[in-house]
Order: sequence, then C-alpha cells, then structure tokens
Amino acid sequence: MKILAVDTAEQGCSIALVNDGVPVCERYGSGLKNHAVTLLPLVEKMLVEDAGVCLDGLDGFVVSRGPGSFTGLRIGLSMVKGLALATGKPVAGISSLDGIAWRMSHAALPVCAMLDARRGEVYCALYQFENGVLMSKGEEMVVSPETALAMVGKRALFVGSGAAAHARYIIRELGPDAVFAPAFQNHVSAPALAHVFFQDPHGYLKDPAALVPVYLRRSDAEINYSKAR
Repeated sequence: MKILAVDTAEQGCSIALVNDGVPVCERYGSGLKNHAVTLLPLVEKMLVEDAGVCLDGLDGFVVSRGPGSFTGLRIGLSMVKGLALATGKPVAGISSLDGIAWRMSHAALPVCAMLDARRGEVYCALYQFENGVLMSKGEEMVVSPETALAMVGKRALFVGSGAAAHARYIIRELGPDAVFAPAFQNHVSAPALAHVFFQDPHGYLKDPAALVPVYLRRSDAEINYSKAR
C-alpha cells in the first residue's frame, strides 16, 4: 500500500512516500508563509524525481489534521483533499499529537506529547504504551504548562515542541521525574503520521470533504473579532 503522507502542523512541512509502513522517500520545506506556493511542487518533485511514482499510482493519502498552526493545517488539508478528489483515492487525518507520541511507543514511562500553542499554552495529550502497543490515550487539550503537569501528575517522558519550549519549567517542577525525548524527535513528521496510520489502516475516509481540521481553540483573528464587537 503506497501512501503519500503530508504534515504542515508546524512551521516546517514534511512529505513522504510510505510503502506498507516503510518510508521510501521524504522531503522537507521550511517557512510557513511559503507552504501555499511550495507544497504541491514539492510533492510532484518527490514523487517523480525520487520515487518515479505518479499520483494515480498511490493508494491513498495521510495528512496531519491538527492541532497545530491554523494556517499550516488549512494549507495541508486543502491540498490533500484536492488531490484525493482529483484521483478518487481515500484520505486519513491523523492527530499531530499522535504523530509525535508514537515515536516514543516503546517507552516504559507515560508519554506526554506537547506541541507549542504559543500564548503560554501547549496542545497536549497523555499516552501509555506497552511494548509498542497503545494502551490508553487521554483527551487532547490546549492548556497551560501548569495544567499539563497536573494532568501528568507523575514521572513521564515529554516529547514535542511544547516540551522543548517549556523544558525549564517542567524540570523545575518535576526534577528527575521529567524525562525528555531527543530534540530531533520533537517535531511532527510525515513518516510518523504514516506510521500511526499503519497501526490501523482501516481509518480511511472515502469522502475527502468529511476531513476537517482539529484546532482545539479559536484563531487569533476570531478572538480579536470577538473582543472588537
């Protein structure tokens, strides 16, 4: 099963061709403002130049559904939905938090996945794995780091851009009970999203229009508009 995976949840973007769970090739883009212009050409170059595969040769698409950058998610979801409609292939939306948590699926400790939500908040969820199998997952939330630590309540492995952004506070509060993933594991990636999908490859949506972003909170524009009224 050949899957095109696309992540635009953070400042950079990542795309990958994954065949039966094995990454074939991957490309990166930087600069959130350029995603709308560069994302589709990046996909075309990777498929043609790196893999020799056309869009019709794919079996489906996987994309980050959020939480994350409002602009980035809109761009990524719009492009993937367009490709799915054009090719008649199914699409699956994967949680950005799942994408980073599953990288730690062999951890013995509870895994607290955190993405930096700015405004002094984090998108987070708590996971428990056992020998690479997900045993439980808490609710996805946007909260302060203080609330996130209260939710964890014990020794945990922290991963994600939110954990990196608030590492000093976490260490100050938890001391040696705070364990951190390696820095290179702190960002969502397209292969990681595909890895999550292949844990249950039946989670496709036949209708791309049914795929919607998960923001967890209102955008700055919506908040500012409400304040101005």
